[in-house]
Amino acid sequence: MPLTPTAHACASCIPGPNQVIDHERAVLNVPRGFRGPPESVHGGAVAGLIVCLADAHLAGPTARFNVRLHAPPPLATDLPYAVIPSEGGQRIRFEVTGPDGATVLSGWAATTEGIEAGLDPVVPEDIVADLAAHTTLTEAERDSFERQVDHLTEEFGECFGCGPANADGLHLRPRAIDDRRAWSDWRPEARWLDGDRLGTLAAVAALDCSSSIPFRQLGVLSADELALTLLGTYDAEIRRRPPAELPGGESFRIVTSPRRRDGRKIWADIGLFSPEGEVYILGCATWILVAQPA
Repeated sequence: MPLTPTAHACASCIPGPNQVIDHERAVLNVPRGFRGPPESVHGGAVAGLIVCLADAHLAGPTARFNVRLHAPPPLATDLPYAVIPSEGGQRIRFEVTGPDGATVLSGWAATTEGIEAGLDPVVPEDIVADLAAHTTLTEAERDSFERQVDHLTEEFGECFGCGPANADGLHLRPRAIDDRRAWSDWRPEARWLDGDRLGTLAAVAALDCSSSIPFRQLGVLSADELALTLLGTYDAEIRRRPPAELPGGESFRIVTSPRRRDGRKIWADIGLFSPEGEVYILGCATWILVAQPA
């Protein structure tokens, strides 16, 4: 359902060279700078775009969303989308298809008023409290963080979230701070700001790679398995839109902890916080080991 962007729409909706969401034609077309795997859109980036899309169709800002990746979304390709709103515009369902008509993404998004009653929280409150308690590191946690060595393979070098060789990326470097949690601080570059707040795409995307990179350090996956793991679903809650800057020039904090592994599926909790533990965005990412190591 094509729609003129509302006041909630982000800069990715505005016609011009940086436009990714074309509301007139109802398509997404994601540049190669937003890659995850070599020929696929970064899962967190596409989830961020879905929030931008939802913001433009809902009666208010997106407060919760769920994105399911059915297949790797191709880069630099028109991906038609369909949006089905609820009466009153408090909730939408969406589907994004590839050039062959097969579904690559589906899910839902809702305003605060549109969240279904009885829905389980994205992250249980005891885990939220645990993550928030580690936004500012102790001396031992800082020592653990500094002693970690990054083990990113060449395949991840140009990843939008964590790739050091991607000039358009977020350059996130999460590392373990103990045997259960990983942490990173993040000062987004000016290009990711949207007026007086942090742009939605970057804020949501930052919680993707950050939840999976520490799997090896935390003993969830072997080194061989890590390269064969892809994002399956991304369930998230936006409690407060992050500001463009934090007081005193402080950095945002990203804290994550694997919840459990069941065979080829791994669930990870993650949050974007202020240094004092104020919650901005909470997410639970489900990662899929798509193949066993050779």
